[in-house]
Amino acid sequence: MALWKKALALALVAALMLSMQGCGYRELYERLLIHGIGVDAVEDGFLVTVRSSVSPEDEGEECFTSTGKSVLEALTNLSLSTGREPFYSHNYLVVFGETCARQSLDSCLDFFIRYYNTRPAVQVYLAEGSAGEVLSFEKDGKLLRMSELQELGKSGQLNGKAMGAQLLDFVNGVKREGSSAVLPVLRAGKEGVEIASTAYFTGYKQAGALSLSQTRGYLAAKNLLEKGEAVVQGSFGAATLSLSQSKGKIDARIDGDGPVFTISVEAQADISAVSGGRSRLGAGEYAQIEKEAAALLEGEVLSALEQSVQKDNCDIFGFGNLLYRQYPAYWRTASAGWHEEMAACRYEVRTSVQVLRLEG
Repeated sequence: MALWKKALALALVAALMLSMQGCGYRELYERLLIHGIGVDAVEDGFLVTVRSSVSPEDEGEECFTSTGKSVLEALTNLSLSTGREPFYSHNYLVVFGETCARQSLDSCLDFFIRYYNTRPAVQVYLAEGSAGEVLSFEKDGKLLRMSELQELGKSGQLNGKAMGAQLLDFVNGVKREGSSAVLPVLRAGKEGVEIASTAYFTGYKQAGALSLSQTRGYLAAKNLLEKGEAVVQGSFGAATLSLSQSKGKIDARIDGDGPVFTISVEAQADISAVSGGRSRLGAGEYAQIEKEAAALLEGEVLSALEQSVQKDNCDIFGFGNLLYRQYPAYWRTASAGWHEEMAACRYEVRTSVQVLRLEG
């Protein structure tokens, strides 16, 4: 009797599992396995460009486009041309076109954060032009793999002139008290897709963009600069330095005239090359190289500061957030007009570079 009851229970479990599979469950080969999503704002809604794998076993990728009045509707409409249900858990990245940034990203961003089937911790970029151009880019007659685009977000670890961002980083940057958000910008050219600049935002709307050198100044100030190359000129010729062990710090204080912010950047550097085939450098030339390298970093920090903060009123450095945390009473009175007031604050930039001496 006990064996009979066990057999009956197993049969019921098996029947239940089969019935569940028959109620809406789809195999992977029946789904559109999305690797990348591009979103462009168009006249009556949104145009999405989607990259997906051909099949779970195939490494090849396909490209599809669709439109809708919302991002989700446009993505759902992909089934009209593919016959497959979009599946987002394999997604690597999201690219927004510049039309979205001009219109305001909040109109197309919420789906990626709210929808139950998406991954908010994915790489996010802004396109210089349309997102469709980036997602459909072909190299040697083949679509550029999404994994290659994803790696571009890590390129700043190598060159010090680019940053990476995830969807949650951007949303937190917008919502964080006394700060502005930033995104890396992709450009599709004749030779490939590359990071061209760093966009900064007032709320969800783009206000401007930093050049690559200004981006390095921003990263250095925010303690995000890992390494990169810098070329300085002097009586020694042209010296190429490999930067490393950079430390950036921002301090705030209140004096009689209002807030004063001090940005301190320290870095070490190796001399990787000197023009003219010189075999030795004198002690005075090492000091000159250090002075020129410090001046280069200072100029990049100041340039990023003057453009984003003092010209475009975007607090990408988080000065307001520093006041919010350290001087809450002052912040309560200044927060309402902070984006105008911060342009008149005092900013001090201090940089130093220590060049490692390998010669006696």
